[in-house]
Amino acid sequence: MLESTLTPAERNLVKMGEHERLRETRMFFQYASVREFCEPVERLTGRTVRAFISGIDTEVDGLTVETFILYPVGASDPRSRIEDAEP
Repeated sequence: MLESTLTPAERNLVKMGEHERLRETRMFFQYASVREFCEPVERLTGRTVRAFISGIDTEVDGLTVETFILYPVGASDPRSRIEDAEP
């Protein structure tokens, strides 16, 4: 969980009342960066990421949650979420 993640441009969107636009934009960028999010988690844990879930509450200064669901240790042939990411 991360707090105060809004950029200056995102704070301006909040001031304009553009919460939905901010959420859509943030989600677009988050899922366009799946590899950049998941690779360090896999490297540091030695586990494979099964799913990546990202969420933001624009009403609370960009409180965000990045959730990584890992395959169990010893899972046979786990497919990394990175493999399904857009290039």
